[in-house]
Amino acid sequence: MPDAQGWIRNADTGIVVKEQHLLMIREDWPRPDTFFLPGGGQQAGETLSECAEREVLEETGVVPRRLAVLREYIPARHPGGAPMLSGATHRVEAMFWCEIVAEPTVLGGHNEDDTQTGIEWIPLSKIGHVRLLPPSLPRIVHAVLNDPAEGAVYLGDDHA
Repeated sequence: MPDAQGWIRNADTGIVVKEQHLLMIREDWPRPDTFFLPGGGQQAGETLSECAEREVLEETGVVPRRLAVLREYIPARHPGGAPMLSGATHRVEAMFWCEIVAEPTVLGGHNEDDTQTGIEWIPLSKIGHVRLLPPSLPRIVHAVLNDPAEGAVYLGDDHA
């Protein structure tokens, strides 16, 4: 249970690139037309890789292949930063490089979030021009694409 200082939410997301497009979830949170990587929260008893496979596969038809980035987000350290819907006060996010195994006929899976409005392929040339969470996502994706064989990178409390 959360203590007086809050609680940490672990989550996994997938970096999926096809033909110079990045797969993104579109939501109306915290503002309309905000884009996120596909993924979701880790459950008790589940490893990070199991969570990534469950969350990303259910939304997209891809499977995670390797950990690319580990980042944290602590909203209290970022004035004006987005709070978390879960009520957590600290997020640890594992971003996995993913491979397409079978493209579903309809992207989005069976368990869309209430705030989710779609899932779409965004041209890599446009990801710096849409509202993203985290805002550092263009830099992250660019680094992963330029050296996909590099080991996982820890970004710490990353908001910008």
